[in-house]
Amino acid sequence: MPESDLYGGSVARLDHVSAGYGANAVLKDLSLSLLPGEITVLMGPNGAGKSTLIRVLTGVLKPSSGSVTLPEATDTGPPIRWVPQEIALYPWLTARENCVAFARIGGAGRQAARALAERALVLADCTAIADQPVSRLSGGYKRRVNIAAALIGEPKLLILDEPTVGIDRDAKQAIARTILSLKASLGAAILIVTHDFDDADALADRAGFLFGGRLIASGRPADLIHSAFGGQKRIELNLTRPPDDRQRAALLALGAQPTLIDSGWVLFRVFDDWAMAESLAPIQGLGLDIAEVKMRNPGLEALYSRLAESAE
Repeated sequence: MPESDLYGGSVARLDHVSAGYGANAVLKDLSLSLLPGEITVLMGPNGAGKSTLIRVLTGVLKPSSGSVTLPEATDTGPPIRWVPQEIALYPWLTARENCVAFARIGGAGRQAARALAERALVLADCTAIADQPVSRLSGGYKRRVNIAAALIGEPKLLILDEPTVGIDRDAKQAIARTILSLKASLGAAILIVTHDFDDADALADRAGFLFGGRLIASGRPADLIHSAFGGQKRIELNLTRPPDDRQRAALLALGAQPTLIDSGWVLFRVFDDWAMAESLAPIQGLGLDIAEVKMRNPGLEALYSRLAESAE
C-alpha cells in the first residue's frame, strides 16, 4: 500500500522519478510523498541532488522518467511556494510592504493584497516588525519575513531551503517555533532542506536522506534510528589531547570514530545505565586523557553519518 494511502493522501508525490540536465542524471529512481500537516526534513551532502529535487517539485524541471503529482492552483495563489536560502526581499520596503508587493505581483488587487499580507505576517509571527524596513531587521527577522512572503495565499506545499543558516541560536529557535506553528495552522505539507541536525531533530515528522541522487532512507525518525541502532547509546569522548597512533588504532578497533576535531570520538554501545563503567573499561585502559564522557540516544546526525558511510 502506498505511504500516502496510509496517511490520508499526499499533497505532492514523486514516483520513480529520474531527472537531470542533458545526459547527466542527478535524481535516480526517487519516490517521495509529502503529506498534509507534516514536516519532512531532507538531508544530504552538497551535490546529492537536493536543488534538483526542489526544481522538480516547483515544476521548473521536468523529469526524464517517472511521474510527479503536484497540487493544483487555488484562487488565492500558487499552491507551491519556495523560500530560498538567500533573502529574496526588497530591503528598502517594510516587511508589510514586501508582503503586499508579492501579493500584487501574484495578481491580487490592492485591497486583497493588503488582506493577504496581513494574514501572512500573522502566520510568520512578524506583526511586531511589520512596519520596519527589511534592511534594519536582524538576520532572524529577515528570514521570518522571507517566509511570510512565501505564505501569501497559504500554499499547500511550502519548501524551505536552509531556513536557519547564518543566524544565532535564539533566532533559530524562534524560526523553529514559527515553522511548527505553520504546520498546525496551515495544514500544508512542509519540506525543509537543511544541513542543521538540531533543526532536523526538533522539526521532522519524517526524514529523508539523499546521497548520489538516490533517497536511500526515509520515514519516521524514531523508526529509522531504531532500525539503524537498535537500543544502542551514543557515547561521546572529549579528550584533552589527540590520541597517539597506538591509541588511535585501538579506538578504531573498538568501533569508535573520530569527530571533526581530533580530540572528539564517538562510539555506540548497548548497555544499562548501571553498566556504563564496565562498558567503558576497554577505553579507559588505553591511557587516554579523557576530559568528558557524554551519553545520549543517537539522533539524525548519527544516522546521517552511518548512512554516509554505507553510501560511499
